[in-house]
Amino acid sequence: MLPVDGQSFFSRIRPVPRPEHFAMVAVRPSEREMAFRIAGSAPGFCAVLDVGAEITLLLPQERWAQVAPVFLDPAVQVDFRVVTLDSDVELEAVGYISTVTGALARAGLAVAVMSGFSCDHLLVRERDLHQCLDILQKAGAAAPGRA
Repeated sequence: MLPVDGQSFFSRIRPVPRPEHFAMVAVRPSEREMAFRIAGSAPGFCAVLDVGAEITLLLPQERWAQVAPVFLDPAVQVDFRVVTLDSDVELEAVGYISTVTGALARAGLAVAVMSGFSCDHLLVRERDLHQCLDILQKAGAAAPGRA
């Protein structure tokens, strides 16, 4: 296991905010197939999290507006932005995510984390995006890039 040193870690990441606004949606387990079909046909960044009792979709808000009528009584929250953490941190690094989320938590920002194979993503409220990027940069991260 490789412990993460906060300062040197931040110098190895570049936050990249996606331009789209996203909706996070919980749908019924009985709508699982439809959720995966819609996510599979969505261009760009999207995600489906299937934990059995709940199916969560993360879609661009424009796409959600198009497909919302096919779902019965979804729980919806909107106005999120996705910030991809472009980094070279290995999966064995201990404390990687807590280093990032700790800096944001100390500033009072709520974030959700979504991990992919080669990078991680922060889900932040639109109203908090600039503060999130500023905090990461002040902690030593590179200037934000473009998606």
